[in-house]
Formats: sequence, C-alpha cells, structure tokens
Amino acid sequence: MGTISVCSGSKAGAGKGKTMMSIGLIEQIPRRQSGSTIMTYFFCQNADYELNTTESIIKGLILQLVNQQEQLTASLRRRWDTARRRFDEGITSWRMLWHIFLEMLDRCQCQRVYVVVDALDECEDEGMADFFKLIVRTGLHQPSKIKWLLTSRPLDSAEQELLVGADQVRVSLELNLKHVAEAVKTYIACKAAELDRRQSYGPKLRQEVEIELRNRAKETYLWVSLACKRLEGVRRDEALKTIRELPPGLPAFYRRIFNQLRCGESEMVESCLRLLKVMMLAYRPLDVREVCSLTGLSDREVAVDALVDRCASFIKMRGTRIEFVHQSARDYLAGKGEYSLPDFDDKYGHSDNTLSCVTCLQDGLKVNLVDLPRPDSTRDLVKELQDEGKSAVLAGIGYAATFWVQHLDLAEHTLRIRNALSGPGEISQFLRTKLLEWLECLSLLDQLPVAVKAFQILSSAADVSGVFIRLLQLLSG
Repeated sequence: MGTISVCSGSKAGAGKGKTMMSIGLIEQIPRRQSGSTIMTYFFCQNADYELNTTESIIKGLILQLVNQQEQLTASLRRRWDTARRRFDEGITSWRMLWHIFLEMLDRCQCQRVYVVVDALDECEDEGMADFFKLIVRTGLHQPSKIKWLLTSRPLDSAEQELLVGADQVRVSLELNLKHVAEAVKTYIACKAAELDRRQSYGPKLRQEVEIELRNRAKETYLWVSLACKRLEGVRRDEALKTIRELPPGLPAFYRRIFNQLRCGESEMVESCLRLLKVMMLAYRPLDVREVCSLTGLSDREVAVDALVDRCASFIKMRGTRIEFVHQSARDYLAGKGEYSLPDFDDKYGHSDNTLSCVTCLQDGLKVNLVDLPRPDSTRDLVKELQDEGKSAVLAGIGYAATFWVQHLDLAEHTLRIRNALSGPGEISQFLRTKLLEWLECLSLLDQLPVAVKAFQILSSAADVSGVFIRLLQLLSG
C-alpha cells in the first residue's frame, strides 16, 4: 500500500460496493502497515441529520483521532473556556473544526495517517464545495504522511473539478466492471452458501441459484443482497422462480417490490405506506418506540416489527432503530435521480408528521416527566433514573419533542397547519397547555438548544394566529 495516491476518489452508481470497499480498506490497511499507522474514517448517511453535514464529517474524523492518540485532545483543551465551562464560540463552525483537525494531523505521532470519507454524495451541506477546496489546498500538504480516500456516487462537474490534480487519482468502479464483477461473483457464492445452510438447497440447486443471481445482478452488490433477503422467506422449490421474477437493476427491482407491497389487506398496506413515507421525511432513523408517535398508529393497530418485515426491501431493523437498507431505497421513495416517484396519493406529508407529533406530546408530556426527586437534580441523577426504566418514556417521545417544529416549518402554509395554529387548533392548544412541559422534555433529552430555533420558527408561524406571540408575552411578563 506504499504507493497509494495522496487523494483517491472512488465513484460509482448505487449499490456498486463503494462502502464495502471502504470497509475492506479500513480493516486491511492497518494489518498490512506497521504499528505507526492511524486510520480515521467517517460514513455519511443522508437519512440522519447527524451524519450528513460537513461539520459532522470533521467531528467524526477528530473523534477517531483522539480515541487513538489521547495527547491530541490538547488541541481541544486550549480552546475550552474554563470559567464559562464551554468551548470558544467559533468551535461550532466547520471551518474552525477543520483547522483543529489539521492541527491534530500535524501533531499525530505516527508515520502515516489514512483518512477515509465514504458516501460524500449523501452529505447535503451547502459548504461541501468549500470543503473539497480545503481538502485539495490544505489537506494534502503532507503527502508522504496523510493519505485520503473519498468515495461517492458520480459528482457534478463543478465538484469533480475540485478533485482533479497531479497528486490525486480518481477511480470509477463503472469503468472497472471486470474487477467489480469478480467481487460480486464471490459475494454471490457467499450468499448462496448462507441460503444453502438455511434452506438445505443441496449442491445442484445452490449452483443454479448462483447462476441466476449472476445473470441478473448487473454487478450490483445491493441487488444481490436484496434478492437474497427475499429468498430467505421462500421455500427451496420456489427459489429459482422467485429470482427469475425479480427484474434486473435497482430501479425496476424497487418498482416491482413497491407494487407488490401495495397488494394485500388494506389496513396493512395503509400502515406500510404510512411508515415508509414517515421514514422518508424523518430527520434521522427512528427508534421502534417512536414509530407510533410519528405515524399516528396505535400499538394495537399493527406490530411495528411486522411492518418492517413487510417493507424489508426498503427498511430494516438494527437493534431498536429502523433505517433504510440503502440510500437508493430512500431515493426511490423520494423520486430522485433515475427513480420515478411512487404514488403516495399526497398522504402522510409534513403536515401529518407535525400533527402526529403534537398529539403524541399532548398526551405524553406531564410536569416532572421522569419523576425527579428534586428540581435541582443533577444530570447524573437524571441518567440513573433513566437507566432504571424512565428512559422508555423519553425514547417514545424523543423524536416528536425534537423535530415537530421542523416538520411544521415545511408545512406551515398548508390549510391543516393554519387551522391547527388557530385558537381552537391542536398546535394552539398544545402551546397554551404544554409549553413548559415540552421545554422540560427537551432539557431531559439534552436538546434544549433546539428550542431557540423552534421559537424563531413558531414566532413566524404565529403570524397566522398570534398564539405564540401572546404566550411569549405571558412568559416574559
């Protein structure tokens, strides 16, 4: 690996294995290098607001560095205001974080540092173009020590120009399909072996399954993964038929699965569509305990795990979190790029999300939500109470408390929201009766700064009703 380029950029379409390649390099490079090597990395995820900004990328890279070399925390300590017990004001800026990161790279006591940033196309920050420029202009000043690997789907021409230079190498997986095809072939063999152990295929059927998968995969890891996921629930005598019915290519695959999803018992179909639309509009993956608060489904209507299982080609469960199987699944539901927008009948938009969240908070909030013994309880005591079982209360309403105003901001001018902001409306009543309880909940979630932005949005929305302005006057008086 000594000849690896100073800054490599890997690009390819959805599901071609960019992230798998990144994971492989992260695992293998340290094994092949001497002990004086550091690997720092970050995986962008568009569906999570904490993982799709320039600031989050740099914070993640900094965290990886200080976890491996503790002395690098000095770069953060000297920016800590001891008297005010907080960082200097500018540290929240991604540009300041970039300078801290470069300082840490300079102070690293090692011969080589590898920096991997995967799925840059999933970062929607407006500062990405400037971030690329800084990587090229200041991030490559020690080419013998610092090696960068950036992966992405094809970027637009402006961003591509930023990563073109004598010291940089761009690798297109689309132009190296021979190598990709061999890797996908190996992956198919591995997945077929897993299915054989699960379903007792036997040598002949296993080989036939491998051939069918190779013929339809189009060198796409994700297609193989999704197809094999469906085969897990199919009897061995229907395996080949199931594969042959799956169209090759991700767009056609998603379209077929979505059409199949819409067939069946109406209540289940309605619940699945509602869950998918909610997931598409959510600012982060949802905890399973948050689904009912956001979808408006009661616990008795349908089991959440049954919904996720039915939507398995689009979403999956990781622990208690529900997330998309891949960014391309979210893109399909949003109608982005090569994907056509599926028909949701204009249901379950930001208006629905806003009102579902408000209803959840109206019903779930109370004074002293987690039964603190004293008003001046320390954060350690709060954590102890949560560990004893009160965390379930916060987990169920955490998303609703944190993001309901952001959904309102995107739906403010709809008739439903205007009515909800009026005197007898749901939002008006919530602000009149549960404002302080909401602020307490945000404090318990360690999300109180969210209220500052929320007040700005609500003050603007209150131009429709005047409710929030009157509430602010009451509080200030």
